Amino acid sequence: MDTKLIQEVTDWLRTTDLAEFCYEKNGDSLEIKTREALPEPARFPCSLTPVCSPAIGIYHVAEKGKNGPFADGQKIAEGAPLGLVETASKTHFITAPHAGKLHVAAAEDGTAVEYGQPLFFIEKAEPVA
Repeated sequence: MDTKLIQEVTDWLRTTDLAEFCYEKNGDSLEIKTREALPEPARFPCSLTPVCSPAIGIYHVAEKGKNGPFADGQKIAEGAPLGLVETASKTHFITAPHAGKLHVAAAEDGTAVEYGQPLFFIEKAEPVA
């Protein structure tokens, strides 16, 4: 990449309130971050898996006439029913993606939920040796 272009871009960047700038053309790329640019968020291992709403709708802990709510810390099996989301045209059943311990029920029965909204978190069960 041409050093003159890099100098022009950095001079221009100083006249703006931008914290970072990315440029790509003909296979060349340039990324500049100022001191004001936000640092990358810290990455850390997490043993919790979110169970998210599959649709926009109303969350129910169980079908009518079925057993209801779960307790925090309750052990659940893979595929265990965790409730359902009703939309205008369909009922979406929610199941546990793996066995483990249930944590933090983030939605209450009868409340509106968004697509992708975490409803539960499951701590993966330790494998049996």
